[in-house]
Amino acid sequence: MPPTQPFAHDWDRVAVLQSEQWNWLAVEIAEIQRCAAAGDQAHDRLALILLDHLAEVVMGREVNTRLALQVADSVVEEMREFRASGGELDGELSRRVDEHVGPDRRRKMDKHLHETTKYLVQVGYLSFQEREVLDRLHEYRNGAYHQDELEPDLIADLVLAYRFLANELLARHRPLAWAMRASGTATVVTPQQLVGRLVEGMDLDLKAMGRRFCDHATRRVQAISAAVSTAQGLLRGFEGAHVPVPDDAVGRLLSEISAASRHLQSWSRQAEGLRSKTSSLAAVMVPFINLDRILRPVEPSVRRLDMLEDWWEQARIDEIRGR
Repeated sequence: MPPTQPFAHDWDRVAVLQSEQWNWLAVEIAEIQRCAAAGDQAHDRLALILLDHLAEVVMGREVNTRLALQVADSVVEEMREFRASGGELDGELSRRVDEHVGPDRRRKMDKHLHETTKYLVQVGYLSFQEREVLDRLHEYRNGAYHQDELEPDLIADLVLAYRFLANELLARHRPLAWAMRASGTATVVTPQQLVGRLVEGMDLDLKAMGRRFCDHATRRVQAISAAVSTAQGLLRGFEGAHVPVPDDAVGRLLSEISAASRHLQSWSRQAEGLRSKTSSLAAVMVPFINLDRILRPVEPSVRRLDMLEDWWEQARIDEIRGR
């Protein structure tokens, strides 16, 4: 059998087996539990950030485990040259050559989560739907961490879903080896001890989860519907006064929001449909993610109209008061 990667001179990944390697995750899981139990938006945000890191670490370790079992890069190159020159490899070796992950792709996986999840789908660790959910959850984490733009009432629901999915990742991961004892006083945690900790005391009822995402999506569609009614009322005012809609930022904003009216019925059906998507977590999350991507570009205009209404109302009050 050809040498596998860790035993090859050209292996570019350093595998470190430390006694506290799994204790790090045990501490992180404890913090996630503590933050999720606090029940406020600030702690939910921290829990989401920690969950995203936990999922990336577990998936990274799964990737490293699988890559360690592949044939060394230098040997694969020799076999490819042998095959190109007319030589024949047996079925197993030919499969290993075809499926080999080379240095360029390994570097891409190190830099980009979507490359990691793509590989894990190919090897059967993730389903296609789970990959879509994980990639989107990572985007939500970026929204909470980098842009600070995630809707506060959504974060708690995302934490609930992420805890469920991250626990699945832990349960599937099969490390090649782990420390059983430490020479010092460090706490030693084995991978098997972590499974289930993320969901301790957690309601795993998918129907309840579907209702939560349904309620969230419905509130967002209703907010857009209210803005559409306001925008159409203002546009009718211009029409009734036989005045053209101004060709300025406000006029374009009203027209843009009004145009969303033709989609409201479809969006409402999609939001309500989340209540019945209860066969799996992915069955709940994927339709929600699809609807979220549709609603998100419209919502900044809705917020701007809300700000304008507040400004107009304040201006009217100031005028009444003679300011």
